[in-house]
Amino acid sequence: MFEPLELLEKLAALTPRPRINLVLYHGVLAPHSGWRARVVAYDAPPVQAPAAASASADANDAPPSRHWAWAELMRRAFDIDVLACPRCGGRLRLIATVEAPDAVRAILATLALSEEGADRAPPFAPSLSTSHIAAIGA
Repeated sequence: MFEPLELLEKLAALTPRPRINLVLYHGVLAPHSGWRARVVAYDAPPVQAPAAASASADANDAPPSRHWAWAELMRRAFDIDVLACPRCGGRLRLIATVEAPDAVRAILATLALSEEGADRAPPFAPSLSTSHIAAIGA
């Protein structure tokens, strides 16, 4: 239907520029609309957590946040409760986030050497190429 150059022109017109928003809001949802505050719930109460989580005192003391916690995002997106203990069904809580590579290596080395870690899964699964090479060499 189109000549090759004409097809490329049509496709180029449909391709968005890099690093621009693809979702644009118009009308009362537009960023500078005078009525936006009336239709967007900025100060709406937060979404109710599951019954087990709402019983904790820590959740009631914290001020409402604009940001979603990663556990809530996982629950909302995949319907998975990542803070439920697989053994007893109780609630897990985040103690700390370790991001320093040296600290992570030290913790993993300690876990690998401890007897408690003996019943855990190995630190990594061998890749297909490694197991294939080992099978050939045997």
